Amino acid sequence: MQGATWAFASVEVVHLLGLALLGGAVLILGLRAVGVILPDQPLGVLARGLVALLSAGLVTLIASGVLLVADGPLRYYANAAFRLKMALLLAAILSGLHVYRALQRGSQPTRVAIVISALLWLGVGLAGRAIGLL
Repeated sequence: MQGATWAFASVEVVHLLGLALLGGAVLILGLRAVGVILPDQPLGVLARGLVALLSAGLVTLIASGVLLVADGPLRYYANAAFRLKMALLLAAILSGLHVYRALQRGSQPTRVAIVISALLWLGVGLAGRAIGLL
């Protein structure tokens, strides 16, 4: 990407679109879990409906993130915010898998698990933003 003028910016735009997909779905699910929006929509039904958006956003984020890091892996590795983002990303994915497994079993994911997942994803986004500041 170093030789192309717009390559990094283009991949970053795709990364942000993935963030919008995943973040929007997580926000909807988190707000529903605490009863702020869609009170008549069963949580499990809403979560099952958002799995495709969550998956598409996550795949887009990971694929574009790998490309972004490939531009300067040592620079990212030395960045404390990047390492925090990676730790939060792992925790957020594991938390999301917990919620997904609950759905697969046909049980209702707990509100606490959904809120924790949403907060972890918020942390991933904030840590990602801090990468450029450190």
